[in-house]
Amino acid sequence: MEKRHFSLLIGLVLVFSFQVVAIADDHVFEQYLLDVDCANKVITDDGTNLQTNPENHTVACLKMPSCMASGYGVIIRNKETGKYNFLKFDEKGDELARKLLETTNKTDNMRVKVSGTIDKRMIIKVKNIEEK
Repeated sequence: MEKRHFSLLIGLVLVFSFQVVAIADDHVFEQYLLDVDCANKVITDDGTNLQTNPENHTVACLKMPSCMASGYGVIIRNKETGKYNFLKFDEKGDELARKLLETTNKTDNMRVKVSGTIDKRMIIKVKNIEEK
């Protein structure tokens, strides 16, 4: 009986270890930059419907003081459902996003390439962001 419990414990440890490794892997996302404030809305302050046309979200909206203060992330289309989901950046990602917004010539369609890892809270620990 004790041997069975030990085997179960080892199995659970292995499953948990694989989950941690999967979370720690580097990921690259090529998606639309979005602020946290607007991510909580279906229709943003600039009139963009995030579920149908996230590319229309304006840089002016991304630069609004309340949007900048809320932080940033990317809106990612779920291939199975067709709906968009939001993944938030860590502090470094927020800082890199602000710097990118200072230098961009775009007015909308703020597609970015983000590399980093996803932590257990589903926050992207950003290594790099570049405009696409």
